[in-house]
Amino acid sequence: MFRVRIGVLTAALVVASCAADADVESIEANPLGAGQLDPGEPGPDEAAPSTGEPGTEEQPGSSTVPGPAATIDWAPCADAGNAVVQLDCATLEVPLDHAAPGGDLIDLALARVPATGSDVIGSLVFNPGGPGASGIDFLANAAVVVPAELAERFDLVAFDPRGVGRSTALVCDNDLDDEIVLLEEGDDEAWSDLVAEAEEFPSTCTDATLDLAPWVGTNNAARDLDLIRDAVGDEQLSYVGFSYGTRLGATYAELFPGNVRALVLDGGVKPTDDLDELDLGQAEGFDLAFGNFAAACDADDDCALADVGATRDVYDGLVAEIADEGTFPADDGRVLTPGELQLGVVAALYSTQTWPILADALELADQDQDGSLLQALADTLLGRRPDGTYDNSQVANGFVNCADDPSRPPVGEVREAANEAAARSELFDDLLRADTGCIGAPDPVDPLVIGPAEGAAPILVIGTTGDPATPFEWSVELADSLASAELFSVEGDGHTAFLSIDCVEPVVVDYLVDLEMPDEGAGCGDEASGDVFPPTGDSELDQLIAFFDCLRDNGADVPELSAADVLADPSGETLLDALDPSDPAFVEAVLACEDLIPGF
Repeated sequence: MFRVRIGVLTAALVVASCAADADVESIEANPLGAGQLDPGEPGPDEAAPSTGEPGTEEQPGSSTVPGPAATIDWAPCADAGNAVVQLDCATLEVPLDHAAPGGDLIDLALARVPATGSDVIGSLVFNPGGPGASGIDFLANAAVVVPAELAERFDLVAFDPRGVGRSTALVCDNDLDDEIVLLEEGDDEAWSDLVAEAEEFPSTCTDATLDLAPWVGTNNAARDLDLIRDAVGDEQLSYVGFSYGTRLGATYAELFPGNVRALVLDGGVKPTDDLDELDLGQAEGFDLAFGNFAAACDADDDCALADVGATRDVYDGLVAEIADEGTFPADDGRVLTPGELQLGVVAALYSTQTWPILADALELADQDQDGSLLQALADTLLGRRPDGTYDNSQVANGFVNCADDPSRPPVGEVREAANEAAARSELFDDLLRADTGCIGAPDPVDPLVIGPAEGAAPILVIGTTGDPATPFEWSVELADSLASAELFSVEGDGHTAFLSIDCVEPVVVDYLVDLEMPDEGAGCGDEASGDVFPPTGDSELDQLIAFFDCLRDNGADVPELSAADVLADPSGETLLDALDPSDPAFVEAVLACEDLIPGF
């Protein structure tokens, strides 16, 4: 979420400015959630928890109490958080195989921001999606923009799911630079090469990874989630899941219906265990999103392509040009490949807040054959870190999706499915055609459980009409599939709505705090969607860049800042390290430039 990245940097700059105003010698951020209480004891009217074991039949409202809860020993995080958000971290051991709780154990890494108020409901657990995304990294950024009432009433909790990040992780060769492949229709030799690479990929993984991989599916992640609920002391789960997090939440509700307090499922994933069905929907979704982006850009004189040409023509021209050239040069001696160009466009379509950056990136590539900004956009999807290494989000994504999918069709059928998805897209067909599915993945041991979650408390599903990655129709299907769910429809663009589209906030807050569901058929519109291309210098990103320029102009020793720098540094850690309020020159520069801080 680009808004989250900007929010972290802006908040940190406000802290730095306040520190300078007070003539202090270091940034002492007033950390979110400092000095709070542990979650309160469960209320007497809450339902007893259910077991979630496969094959267990339960009547709505009845359940079986598990054994004693594990305890969580929270301590300040050593390697997570930022100058604005102070996190507590902990590790929870869970069974590798939940059917064999006395067997091997794996570690789950958890983080929390303690509630800021005294009337605490319990914990609110987040999953940012993926699969493969780090919940801990997400929380370090998202806590800045979580509504104040939620921060007061809940401990904000997130975790890296099994196989991901700081938890017991899947480890394989993972240098993704220049590795995004396009496949032209009918190129049999290139397809054979892709199949061979997919079949050989497990040989690049550690032995421990190959032992873990069959057990990283969503069912086991949902069972882990229930152990987290138990360990934090909550009788029932309050949860926000984005994108893939809706699949995790829906699975949790099916396995543990009596343990549901409130689930927000934002950007619903189609309730299916067939990966091919998801590819078909996304093929159309990203074309739709590009069309919306192009229409908005073409109609706005402030769009960077206004004097270059029609947006679709610029994109088509770049696809053809880079195919002829092979690569475009990018920053730091890197090159942009044809696959990375298309992936960079896809990445920017996830949020209207990155549409102006996409326009700038296309203009830069068209006018100067400079792929730097498109490269930075692509890196955001691939999990590239500021030091040039990659997190394991893409490795985990493949293993989790394939653990959920019960089918392992022959290679010929995999190719047919990829070709079918490619036929649904005019813009990204060669990217989709290169999908080798679950070739090379271990056979599934616990495919995805799908069901109506009979007996669960009311569930809030949120769908956005212009969502490219989880098309609106998927949210409709998800809500229809869950017995107690209601759909809240958002007219707007971008992937997911909560924390990005303002009109959604009060609906989610009322539901999570007071358990008040919106009226049947309710929805809202994104009022900010009318002008997504602000005049040059008016966007929050432009103001951040101008602030850094002003600091340098006034004698502070800070680096130049570009849009690519912000994209490459999701936590803002590298940039924030450059702010040194102990330096008198920095203090003087901040005082001269503080009016440029967005929202100051």
